[in-house]
Amino acid sequence: MKLLIAIDRDGTLIKNDDFFGRSKTWQTELRFNADVIDLLSYLQTKHKTTKIVVTNQSGVARRWFTHNRVEEINRFISKYLKARGVTVNNWQYCPDVDANYAKMHTEHKFNPHYIKIKTKRKPDPAMIFEGLKKLKMRINQFDQIIILGDRNEDAELAKNVNGKYLDVKNKTYNELCSEFTELIT
Repeated sequence: MKLLIAIDRDGTLIKNDDFFGRSKTWQTELRFNADVIDLLSYLQTKHKTTKIVVTNQSGVARRWFTHNRVEEINRFISKYLKARGVTVNNWQYCPDVDANYAKMHTEHKFNPHYIKIKTKRKPDPAMIFEGLKKLKMRINQFDQIIILGDRNEDAELAKNVNGKYLDVKNKTYNELCSEFTELIT
């Protein structure tokens, strides 16, 4: 089976989920989600997979960290995954916040450059389509689309691409494999 797997980063691929990257010591704080990584490893041995990480990173807009920090973390995670035999085909992130959200949250000193009327933030599927474009692929080339995540925005993203959602929160490898099998049958 040819699968497109879109993977959330914070809270899914890594256990850290509270604007990860704010601290200069982020490398020592990083906690990988071994159960999700093991699932990805298993899936790529059983199916033809294309994996795209899609992550909202509004910490850039909030001035809590920079693009460089997000990309540095992504490279670090990618290297870790490769050492474990898991290849991510493309990494996408959205540093922006919605203009209406910014208006409602004046307690944050948002960088105006990252306040947008229309963003690529999940649950919008724009990051998936951008990743596929960079890979010279189209969404209709896949038998199934699976979104791995831990939040409502990930579940909504699955709906927006006519895919299926696998909630990874607090689940073991065996639970994830079982739920995955149910999703694709």
